Amino acid sequence: MARGKPVEIATRSFDNQSRATDYFKEMLSRYKAGDRVDPTDSLDLSALLERHDEYAQKVGCGVDHFEVITTEHGTNCFRIVRTDGSGTDFSYRHCITQRPPTRKQEVSQAFRRTVQLDLYSARDKFFSENKGPDGKVTCAVTKERIGRDDAHMDHRPPMTFEVIVTTFLEGRGMSLDQVPITSGQDDQVSPEITDPDLAEAFRSYHARIAKLDIVKTVVNLSQSARHRIKDGRVSLT
Repeated sequence: MARGKPVEIATRSFDNQSRATDYFKEMLSRYKAGDRVDPTDSLDLSALLERHDEYAQKVGCGVDHFEVITTEHGTNCFRIVRTDGSGTDFSYRHCITQRPPTRKQEVSQAFRRTVQLDLYSARDKFFSENKGPDGKVTCAVTKERIGRDDAHMDHRPPMTFEVIVTTFLEGRGMSLDQVPITSGQDDQVSPEITDPDLAEAFRSYHARIAKLDIVKTVVNLSQSARHRIKDGRVSLT
């Protein structure tokens, strides 16, 4: 299995991808957004970065240091700061697995970016109308009391986000390859739809049919895998 493959970098070795992932996930968790990565961890990150399939493009004129930033999805990631002051983010998971995102994943990320502000607005409205004296609301899945910074808007099945993207494109007779998105740009945490009319059409479609629940962030991330379209059902290739 792929996750059983050893991961060798200049500074250390891991028996498999799972252990490498745990190591760098724990490293990232020790920092908050805006922090500069310390020299010891930077050595490991530099060695890991060499596994990236766009290594030369990511490094550019050379790495001065690493820092941690927050993405538009509310999660943290590592960022390269180059010697000329420019910089770009990178995924430690990408370096470990050496599998770049698929076209389907990139298109989905681009469409999610299109409605991200709408999802934030929906979350804030929900909190404004439903929060208790503790400033929290109840997670639709776990029934825990959660704060605004620990909450995401989850798409209620059967109209998961993947289904919404799929039906939108099928309704327009478009394939994944026909969706115009940015790719490989500095500090591009996620791709972006370059056709404003298409982006606005998707926002309107999403607003009409999406049913949203407030859920704890970690629950939202775990459910996304479970609700992917299964083989044999409606899908885009």
